[in-house]
Amino acid sequence: MATTAAVTERVRKLLDKAEDSAVTPEEAQTYAAKAAELIAKHNLDQATVRHREGKRPEPIKLLKFEVSGQGWHGKARAALACWVAEAHGCSVCTMGNLMNGKTRWVLIMGPAATLKGLEALLPSILLQAESQGVAAAKAHLNEVRDRIDTPANANIERRTFYRTYLDAYGRGVAEKIARSREAMAERVKGKAGELVLVSDAERTKAAFEKNFPELKAGRGDKYNAAGAAAGHRDGRNVDTGQTKVGKTARAAVNG
Repeated sequence: MATTAAVTERVRKLLDKAEDSAVTPEEAQTYAAKAAELIAKHNLDQATVRHREGKRPEPIKLLKFEVSGQGWHGKARAALACWVAEAHGCSVCTMGNLMNGKTRWVLIMGPAATLKGLEALLPSILLQAESQGVAAAKAHLNEVRDRIDTPANANIERRTFYRTYLDAYGRGVAEKIARSREAMAERVKGKAGELVLVSDAERTKAAFEKNFPELKAGRGDKYNAAGAAAGHRDGRNVDTGQTKVGKTARAAVNG
């Protein structure tokens, strides 16, 4: 079994490749997905060893992931982070997630090792999403420009496209991660690893409900069908069809 240090170094190299401006978006997605898979497999292997040796399981922790509100796109960035964290089996909510240009936080609860992996993955995935989203929004505006009557309406179209794109991109990435985790769960079915996965899920849910007994739904951004189709396509890097994005945000704290 590879050491934690060795796995961390491999993940770092994969994410460095994913963030390299010289690679294609498809290659970047492949590197990021491989990093996520490597993190999940290593964490499960380590947890299974602890289980077999009768040691205490990985503690359930809380990660307060900071999200920029720059450009007033913070809610969309937070939505992306929520999708990806949930796909890793974590429970999430947001704090200060208002429609403004201020910083807000995605509160992520899960096994400590999973959170450590997300700390490395989320910035990389956000970077990729924003880079591709800017290009996609520009291409979209070029396509619909003849149908937009004023610069103000063009700016509105650009904003709603971009924000919906980020949310849908997160959903697309999450679907890829979820499929990988499902395959991993199938491989350990009937083995000690299955008990670890079930235990982690139950402990995460219990800790989240204890820490956040009262949550309220936040308001979502305006929806843009073209942005949803493009974001979901790029996030999954497979499906070119449109996927609907929820019009209301997931459970939120203070916002």
